[in-house]
Amino acid sequence: MKTKKNIFNYKWFLKKYTLIIIIFFLVFIISLILFKPNLNNVPNSTIIFDINSQKIWEILPQNNIRHEFIKISEIPDFSKKVIISIEDKNFYKNFWIDFYALFRSLKSNLLNWKISQWASTISTQVIRNSYWLNSDRTFLKKIIEFYLAISLNLHYSKDEILENYLNNIYFWNLNYGLNSASRYYFWKELKNLTKAEQIALLIIPKNANKYSPVKNRFNFYSRFKIIVNYLENNWIINKSEKQEIENEKLNFNKENQIILPYVIDFLKSRNNLWTVSLNSINTTINYNLTKKIDEIAKNTIIPLKWKWVWDYWILIVDRKTNEIKVLIWWEDYSIEWWQVNSVLALRQPGSAIKPFTYLLAFRDLWLTPESTIIDEPVQFFTDKWYAYTPENYSLDYKWKVSLAEALSQSINIPAVKLVNKVWIKNLLNFLKEVWITSLNKDSDYYWLALTLWVWEVNLYELLRGYSIFANDWNLCDFKILNNPPLFKGEVTKEQGDYSKNCKKIADKKYIAMVESILTNRYFKLAWFPINSSLDFSDRYVFVKTWTSRNFNDNWAMWFTSNYLIWVWVWNKGWEEMKWVSWATWAWEIFRNIVYEIENEQYYNKGTKLEKNSEKFLEITSPLNWSLYKIDETKPLNIQNIKLEFSSNIDYDGYFWIVNGNKIDWNIFNIKEWTYEISINLESKWKIISSKKTKINIIK
Repeated sequence: MKTKKNIFNYKWFLKKYTLIIIIFFLVFIISLILFKPNLNNVPNSTIIFDINSQKIWEILPQNNIRHEFIKISEIPDFSKKVIISIEDKNFYKNFWIDFYALFRSLKSNLLNWKISQWASTISTQVIRNSYWLNSDRTFLKKIIEFYLAISLNLHYSKDEILENYLNNIYFWNLNYGLNSASRYYFWKELKNLTKAEQIALLIIPKNANKYSPVKNRFNFYSRFKIIVNYLENNWIINKSEKQEIENEKLNFNKENQIILPYVIDFLKSRNNLWTVSLNSINTTINYNLTKKIDEIAKNTIIPLKWKWVWDYWILIVDRKTNEIKVLIWWEDYSIEWWQVNSVLALRQPGSAIKPFTYLLAFRDLWLTPESTIIDEPVQFFTDKWYAYTPENYSLDYKWKVSLAEALSQSINIPAVKLVNKVWIKNLLNFLKEVWITSLNKDSDYYWLALTLWVWEVNLYELLRGYSIFANDWNLCDFKILNNPPLFKGEVTKEQGDYSKNCKKIADKKYIAMVESILTNRYFKLAWFPINSSLDFSDRYVFVKTWTSRNFNDNWAMWFTSNYLIWVWVWNKGWEEMKWVSWATWAWEIFRNIVYEIENEQYYNKGTKLEKNSEKFLEITSPLNWSLYKIDETKPLNIQNIKLEFSSNIDYDGYFWIVNGNKIDWNIFNIKEWTYEISINLESKWKIISSKKTKINIIK
């Protein structure tokens, strides 16, 4: 019996699987055409710039990414050549994979019997960075990488692929992309890097722990030398360039500190900028001017170091635009435990309140700078009979003085007398009207001492309040941002010029009266001698100063033709500054600043202040009708009263008479309940002037 022969149909099989292969190939091609890989784009940091586009610092997305996008056209050609030479020599020639590298990796993997090389190209690295960065490598992922790399090259140009790669490659220390790494490691823009610096950067991504230029310098420089030799052998650099590169000293930025940390902290305090989504924040700060002013301050304060004068704070505002140009919080601000926000700190303002007091006296009491007031010891009593006795800083008295003289010489007693007439509630309301909101108690709490130095205010608010004298009666908020408004009170370009976003505070003529006093050179000379730090014969300068009695600090607020300036010098440890006169520190720094930023101009405003010629004699202690309380725990014979007087009369000698008896000393014992006291001045053995007072002794 014949059996049927089983014949294999090769033609059918060939047609079938050829069709399958063709279909698979068509699906593969169509999928490559239709599918466009989504490239990963690392979120950009928000870069903070100064007025001249100098980078100050950056806000990191998610607090862990430092990235600044850069276009391929802005990347130096040398960097592109180096990275292509190292990572993918045939990048511009291959379509998706380097076959030479693939065969080399297969050979190495077979010989070592493990996966030691992956034949990665720049295209496959872009795919890996976009889809499974930092995940484990597998053969399946490698196959998918090859597939996506083909699709990548179909949909993107080589420059686009290279741009994405150089913007997303990780350079360690939170840095993504070549541009961010350049600023972090060398504090330079990428275009300003030398060839040696560009090579150094491109070594880091390989393995930052192994090739760290700071921690593993030997490994870094060993690889650096290998790369330089490789570049020479591949004609990327010539022999002379190689020698120049190898001889260059690389200076890496080890700490990467904020160059203006106080500006960044001030921005943080004003608004939560770390939550905004912007590519950049443009400030009004002038970095170059800040460096220059900081250098002036350091050089001025160096000779005072041995006198316990250490720190300074400087704020400079453009008078015409109200833009903050310079903001400095002392030289060792980078020390963590001294990072105090001095701008917004509360501090006793001292006599800085006096110009506002005089302004109200001119406005509400119709006084003028020529009006006179008596500078003599005085007591003020509360409704509970508590006594307040203000004293002049100089501890002497001028008798009858003009208001111009009293303000220019910062005499305390006339200021207290004026605020008593204006009344403290009006002064307090006016200070709140000029945005000094830190004075949040009622007038009974502050009382008359507010015009001197007792209560603390926000220093930034105080200087802003002073802008009314620089802006012809208008109060204007200071500006530190050039972006659309992020801070309350800022205006957009559509709303107009920011400098006009002000409010009128007082009539110009009253502001002008205060300005005429504090800008008049001759008015100042009675308190600040010729050629002193505050004597300007060739500059227009409005000035108000203050010094603490214990010499812990002093400051001054000024405005010139173009700037509003505050300089505060102090010792952050609050130790008393040693062997320093009241006319040093802040005022010397200010003088040097003025001559740096203001052009010379002849200025001789106003008339000379006539010296007070009226003769006076006053008993300054005890004051008339003072009440002296006996300390019942001590014997009466050791309880004394000290006698003091003040006079501008020329005399040869003096003597005191207490209850009709002449005493030999300026002290007498308490023995009775009422005393009548007189001081007598003598000249050529004759009494030329005398003054009487009465006091009562109580239990």
